[in-house]
Amino acid sequence: MHERLEAYRQAGIRAVDFQMQFQQPDGSFIWDPAIRDAYHKQCYSWGIAGFAPQAHRLINWIRDNALQPAGDLADYGGDVYKLSWLFQGVHRLGRFDVSCPVWSWLAGQQTACGGFPHMAGASVLRSLPTAWTGVSALYIGDLSVAIAAAKWCIRLFEQQPDPGRFYFQTTADGDLIAGDNPDALHIDYAAPGQPYWEIGLPSMLMGRLYQATGEQCWLEWADRFFSMHFDCADDAFSCTSSGKSSLAACVHYINTGDERARDAAHTFGDFLLETQYPEGGWRGPQMPDETLYYIDASAEFNVWLQELVCALHAMS
Repeated sequence: MHERLEAYRQAGIRAVDFQMQFQQPDGSFIWDPAIRDAYHKQCYSWGIAGFAPQAHRLINWIRDNALQPAGDLADYGGDVYKLSWLFQGVHRLGRFDVSCPVWSWLAGQQTACGGFPHMAGASVLRSLPTAWTGVSALYIGDLSVAIAAAKWCIRLFEQQPDPGRFYFQTTADGDLIAGDNPDALHIDYAAPGQPYWEIGLPSMLMGRLYQATGEQCWLEWADRFFSMHFDCADDAFSCTSSGKSSLAACVHYINTGDERARDAAHTFGDFLLETQYPEGGWRGPQMPDETLYYIDASAEFNVWLQELVCALHAMS
């Protein structure tokens, strides 16, 4: 068991080594002047892998060059999902000079129904930014934001009209967008390669809320969202869109001891070992063969690998 987990950890370290060659002398992570919004995952990725000094240098650069008075970041265009990644990374490292202003901005993007848009001010709300920002809220102890986000996810679940699909966007009032509407994005349970994170992140949020509150209702909802993966295609835990679901599985395993969740996490870890490119990155089958995609995947997948190792070690 521990040899397998060490293989996961080392794959993550190779991914960080690959990223490191792109950090600039001033601490920034802008290797291409045309790509200025690609560093939101690095602080989390580097910190959890033991590269905290490099992460702090990047945070210094963000504070001095990108952080805006309102708490958003220059060049990020109000991307709630990306800024939630950044918040979690810098907050875990105790860099409250950046995390607190960013959180203030993020919390201000929550709508009255509890959901979050992907981009600030948009009229469509989505599972991805809502659940991920709900998890962020727990890092800073803002239970009201986290619970409101979770309730939006539950309402999303309860409005589903089609047993073969999971629709994951709503109007600004929280009404499901389904059918022929061009904003009716969905997971097709019969097709592989779906955006499984849209159910993985709500499962993670519910599991984290259970840890924060001890309230059984959140554990029950975590199980509902986790179990939805088994209605999906066989690659629900073995494709490049399975990472968030794998951490949700780890949280569920810690909370319940459910061996399905342990096995799901291992399935994803093994998938990453099999598909890592020699230089340390990954790329999904539909992604262009460009440096940006290898870097982004290497940052995110290292996070899931290191989190997976910690969770499974704790339960071994």
